[in-house]
Amino acid sequence: MKYILIAIALLASNCLVARDKNPLPEKPKIEKPSKPKHFPKHWGRPPQIQLKDYVTLPNGFGKGSSTLANWIKENLKKDAENKKPETKPEPRPEIKPKPKPNKPSRPNPRPEPPKEVKDKMEAYKDAQKTLQEGLKKRLKDLGEKPSREAVRKEVEKFKAENKVAIDSQKSLGKDIQDWHKDNRPERPKRPEPSEDVKNKMNALKEQQEAFKGVRDAFRQAMERSKDMSKEDRDELIKEFKEASVENHRAIKEAHKALQKEIRETRQDGDRRR
Repeated sequence: MKYILIAIALLASNCLVARDKNPLPEKPKIEKPSKPKHFPKHWGRPPQIQLKDYVTLPNGFGKGSSTLANWIKENLKKDAENKKPETKPEPRPEIKPKPKPNKPSRPNPRPEPPKEVKDKMEAYKDAQKTLQEGLKKRLKDLGEKPSREAVRKEVEKFKAENKVAIDSQKSLGKDIQDWHKDNRPERPKRPEPSEDVKNKMNALKEQQEAFKGVRDAFRQAMERSKDMSKEDRDELIKEFKEASVENHRAIKEAHKALQKEIRETRQDGDRRR
């Protein structure tokens, strides 16, 4: 048995050596056929009845019958005849920006305060900063989460201790406010709208009033609709919806016309033209 196993091992090794000396030939590479081209959709369906011959189709469509080849040639000829010459796109017309209406004149700038008022303003700022920092420090000394009652008592105590400074701040603030009030520049009068704008405003107001009347009448009719039949009530609702659509359209058009008129107006002095 031992000699049999040795013989089998020697035979297997000899086979492996022979296989290495004479390797198997490589398989030839087979090129995959290219995918056939599809016919354009506008050609329609190919002819159903064709000859049984086998020819090369034009324009790289592969192989097929001569009937199919003639059909392809006719379609290619039609495409060549119907092909329009390429034309350059026309230049887009230049869009001129709409003229912007002149803005109403701004009020005269506020006059420069005199040195006396400037000094009061600086003193007011400094004192206000000092009071705020002092109160903030007193509240911080109460701890992280003081009660509302403790905060209120501390604020009242701070106001009592600094009553003179607070009253002085009130007096300075009133003097500064009075000066600004006395030297406030006059605002220009609002420009009067033109006749066209007035007419469009009146038209819009009339449309809104008309719709309000229709809506009030519908509401009153619905309150009395308890004695109506279902058909009459449905007819009433239908009529109101149709009237609402028309009124909404009229109001929208009147509002659009008014906005257009206002945008296109220009101001000349204290009047819009």
